[in-house]
Amino acid sequence: MIGVIITLTTNSTKIHHPVNEMNTDWKNLKVLPQNITKDSLMFVMHTFNASLGVDCSHCHAAQKDNPEKLDFASDAKMNKEIARGMLVMTNDINSKYFLPHVPDPKPKQITSVYCITCHRGNSNPEAYLQGVSKMIPILMPLKKNEMKMK
Repeated sequence: MIGVIITLTTNSTKIHHPVNEMNTDWKNLKVLPQNITKDSLMFVMHTFNASLGVDCSHCHAAQKDNPEKLDFASDAKMNKEIARGMLVMTNDINSKYFLPHVPDPKPKQITSVYCITCHRGNSNPEAYLQGVSKMIPILMPLKKNEMKMK
């Protein structure tokens, strides 16, 4: 029993050695920082996958010489450029409306905007967002009346 406890304690307290923090091997990063770690880059990419309900080929084109593999540096797909624009947009929203609250308390309802905030597992959230815009006058009748007065 003691051997099991020692083994579990030893394995759970091992020193974590992070991936090289200054990875400059990335090609064609235009919005994400050049020194992003592999773990952080993979986390961002998997977040895109889950938030939009897509796989990597949604933004990344196949390699010309081997269509079974993706060419991550290629800008052949418009979705990659759209994703960059969306990153800039969410960073802008968060820096303007959420980061200025630090160290003051942030709003309790939302702390930051992420891809999932609008996309909700859909690569094109247009139908969802149209539904939300129809709900606003119902949920906020005072705002609707105020808008009529202007």
